[in-house]
Amino acid sequence: MNKKVIMHIDADAFFASVEEGFNPLLRNKPVIVGGFADERGCVHTANYHARRFGVYTGMPLRKAQEICSNAVFLKGDYRQYKSAGMVIEGILKGITPYVEMSSLDDSYIDVTGFERFYSSPVEIALKIKKEVWIALKITVSIGISTSKLVARIASGINKPDGLTIVPEGKEKEFLSRRPVKEIPGVGKKIEMIFNSFGIKTVGELANLPKSFIMQVVGSANGQKIWEFANGIDDRPVKCKEMSKQISRETSFIEDTDNENFILAMLNYLSERIGKKLRDEKWFCRKVALKIRYSDNRVVNVSTFIKSHTDDGKKIFSIVKNLYKRVNNKKKRICFVAVIAGEIDYRERQKFICPGKIKQEQVNTGVDRVRNFFGFTSVIPARALLLSEKYRIRKYGYILRTPSLSQ
Repeated sequence: MNKKVIMHIDADAFFASVEEGFNPLLRNKPVIVGGFADERGCVHTANYHARRFGVYTGMPLRKAQEICSNAVFLKGDYRQYKSAGMVIEGILKGITPYVEMSSLDDSYIDVTGFERFYSSPVEIALKIKKEVWIALKITVSIGISTSKLVARIASGINKPDGLTIVPEGKEKEFLSRRPVKEIPGVGKKIEMIFNSFGIKTVGELANLPKSFIMQVVGSANGQKIWEFANGIDDRPVKCKEMSKQISRETSFIEDTDNENFILAMLNYLSERIGKKLRDEKWFCRKVALKIRYSDNRVVNVSTFIKSHTDDGKKIFSIVKNLYKRVNNKKKRICFVAVIAGEIDYRERQKFICPGKIKQEQVNTGVDRVRNFFGFTSVIPARALLLSEKYRIRKYGYILRTPSLSQ
């Protein structure tokens, strides 16, 4: 039985690279993210041009300015980085549902058995690199092996834009040459302890008795360090649990019977659901509408759809028909919710109608623009009516329900 095929994908100098992708004029210049040069604070991320001058993460900004005076210093925009991380997650989920995002720029995927769809793991890795570059203009380094441990260490070997493969059966040999600090659980203090015993490589660490390591660093941590040093790592790729349904809902600032305004809100909420579905590589087969009137009467209505969808435009079309079917025009509405149910992973069909392919291409383009410039950079004309009542930010309207400003 073949072992697992695990990949670790690490975006290179992520925050700085996203800034370069957003502003190509920064390319080939030292870029430092964390604050301005004259501020107190530390470097969060330095691109590789800045690192050549000796700038590193955690260095005081003023010190970084002293040794790299021609650098561009930026405060950074976390929402921009989060959007870029979501793009990477979406690309990975387009290949396999087995995706674990350790952070915005750090992820594992399990592609065991995917040789049915690709000629080799290398083909998958090159596909990921190409798609991330096209979408974000940043590079990623990828390690491929049979465990999360070895894949992670391998991804750091040839940065930036690296690709390192450790084949089955070569894991322990590969690890043996690495410094002990690369083993998870070995921080500076434990590294110094091992160094004091003359232990500097993982190979030397692996030769120590397990009981000795446990005595030096403690039972629980020692057990895990000994296993990792010997290439033992059966940790699975932990996928984010798929929701049973996705809802986007809000109360109105004031109860209303204005149909145009209500439909504008339903249009906006449907678009938010469509974006969420596509980000997660999910689709839905059921659409529901919930209405609460000013007298607290609640109406719930739903319908199953013939073919799965992740398209906000289609979801709104269904929601609009549900609304027309059940709404009591004599009563004012205080709350609405759009719900997508019967959710499953989305798999691209081999044969789909040209109209659907065109809409997929439109959605992909819209998502890329929104990921860079914010959700409201592209918004349905009908939904613009909401700006009469709600403040608008690049990430969305500031609705009465705060959780929807996401």
